[in-house]
Amino acid sequence: MPATRPILNHSTCECQMQRSPNLRAMQAVDLERVCEIEKVSFKAPWSKQMIKELCGLENAVCLVLDVDDVVQGYASARVESDEIPILHVVNLAVDSGVRRSGYGKMLLRKILERGRDAGCEWAYLEVRTTNLAAVRLYRKAGFKIFRKRSHYYEAGSDAYEMGASIEESFKSLARRECP
Repeated sequence: MPATRPILNHSTCECQMQRSPNLRAMQAVDLERVCEIEKVSFKAPWSKQMIKELCGLENAVCLVLDVDDVVQGYASARVESDEIPILHVVNLAVDSGVRRSGYGKMLLRKILERGRDAGCEWAYLEVRTTNLAAVRLYRKAGFKIFRKRSHYYEAGSDAYEMGASIEESFKSLARRECP
């Protein structure tokens, strides 16, 4: 049986005992919950069909993080390759009630690990310039902003393109765990 730990639900300020988070491959049964998280996390959420199609790609990695059998976050990425494989982190989101619990970091680490296992040395992503929590997470993981793209998103919002060496990202994440 998985270990339990206290966790603060930031939306209700209640402390509850929960099992340790479980990272696993996204399944069809998870799509409804993933779409719920998508809708509260993004101004232009992906549809269930878009997520399903992404997860069906041979070069895609789609993960969920569940706690007590409830999906609390997810991440998806694609391995892209012309000559050298590179990991494109497509989506990463955590339910609003459990943000700041370290779940985003866990998902990012696991998706980078999967990219490394697929032969990728580098990862990149796009993030809304106004999503300061996400920008902070990626910077702490060693990602650097290398370009700002104006009107990147449907609603006209700008995006940062960020990139990192996967090994350097692991080192940055490990440094942040030491007391």
